[in-house]
Amino acid sequence: MQTKLSLEQLNALTSAEFHKVFENVVESWPEAAIFCSAMTPFKSFDSMITTFDNYLHRLSRENKLRILRIHPDLAGKLFVENKLTADSSYEHCCVGLDKLSPDDQNQLTIMNKRYKDKFGFPFVICVREASKFEAILKGITERINNSPDMELEIGINEVKKICRLRILQLVNNL
Repeated sequence: MQTKLSLEQLNALTSAEFHKVFENVVESWPEAAIFCSAMTPFKSFDSMITTFDNYLHRLSRENKLRILRIHPDLAGKLFVENKLTADSSYEHCCVGLDKLSPDDQNQLTIMNKRYKDKFGFPFVICVREASKFEAILKGITERINNSPDMELEIGINEVKKICRLRILQLVNNL
């Protein structure tokens, strides 16, 4: 595990270093780190997290959709083929998606497809906050009944939660 950055170290990073360290806090969307690096120095880690939240909030509808479409299906093909980002792979394993029974895997695959067919993007949930397969399955089962606009906003709010947890893995927030 890498050493976490202090606030002083964070604020001393060059733009290129900041981009490299935080390039995947929003899944496969380095533009977030590029934009937020221009906001340094940060007064606190909370202000940094707020900067990323505000960045995501202010994106156009099309860019929000792009971010959601980048996310992999939960326990989907990319996971099975070991092609997820290191962050996504870690998050999948934290909640036990690597140990699903064949029935649970099949059920999640079916629900992922139904969700994606309806909304045009994968079901995104902060799995580390959901913590159990049952909570994930309950979330997708309930959220599939939402409107596309509502689900877009819920999905981006889940991205914000994921982003926050990924930042906290990189910084020493004591």
